[in-house]
Amino acid sequence: MRYLGRVLLLLGSLAAASGLIAQERQWYINGGVGYQFFDNDRDFDDTSAAVIGVEAKLTDNWGVELATIYSEPDNKNNNSSLDGQFVSGSLSLLRYFNVNTNFVPYLATGVGSAVIQYDNNPVDDEDEYTQYNLGGGFRYALSESLSLRTDARYLLDDDNDYTGGLVSIGLSYAFASDSRPAVAQVDTDGDGVIDRNDRCPETPAGRQVDEFGCEFVLKQAESIKLKINFAYDSDVVPAAYISELKKVADFMRKFGGVSAVVEGHADSTGSDAYNKKLSQRRADAVRNALIGNYGIAENRLSAVGYGEERSIADNKTDEGRLANRRVIAVMQSKAVE
Repeated sequence: MRYLGRVLLLLGSLAAASGLIAQERQWYINGGVGYQFFDNDRDFDDTSAAVIGVEAKLTDNWGVELATIYSEPDNKNNNSSLDGQFVSGSLSLLRYFNVNTNFVPYLATGVGSAVIQYDNNPVDDEDEYTQYNLGGGFRYALSESLSLRTDARYLLDDDNDYTGGLVSIGLSYAFASDSRPAVAQVDTDGDGVIDRNDRCPETPAGRQVDEFGCEFVLKQAESIKLKINFAYDSDVVPAAYISELKKVADFMRKFGGVSAVVEGHADSTGSDAYNKKLSQRRADAVRNALIGNYGIAENRLSAVGYGEERSIADNKTDEGRLANRRVIAVMQSKAVE
């Protein structure tokens, strides 16, 4: 018992320090039933036990748990006066693995205090000792807040060198310490699939994905057409076409393999050389807007100006010239046969 206070103080300091780093944390209430083992020197039969604990997840990979075990072991020699009641309390440090899935294994180690009270024994009615534990288990999510939890610990009585163990199974209820959704609901990469179900955790936001968060394999190609008309002698994208840009950007984010050539055009007013440069500026303006305002990667878009050489309407009318002052692009996703 002489080292227990120091060890608990150290673990408490580590937990407090981690808590300062992790302002938002998740908590679990863990409850279960188990089977407790005693070594031959303890003179107890193995018995069933109840386990309950409170667990705080400090970071994605680390947590602490305050837990208690209760059992009523019988004396091996059928001496009812030496039957007992076992109670322990411990503080454990947990290391989680595979945290973004439904199945989260962990390792655990900790220290605490255990007490055995003997029934009707005036000579030796109580043992109290320091107990260390080492083991691990796993948590399997059944829903966003409820999970199955199994645990196995090796138990060591540091005062008398008694050993034992405990295996348990139970349920774990998760809740957050603030108004933020529980960790099980977090979608870190923004692809619409929560982290614990996401097998491809770095998918870009907005990309079309399957139920596992991985890039969707298309069975049928999809396409979208960009068309923007410009004012006379202008390379400024009209405000009326902002929604058109957003629609195209959403399409390109959804289908990450799509790239496009943005084509700029002009009417026949002015010289061929001037119209060539003007159409290039128009194509560049649309490309730059998709890159700068909507985050489309530069290597997915190129721009070329064709001047007046690809007219689609009569340049003798206002309506025809407006139709020719345009930027167009056709984007098509690839399908897998």
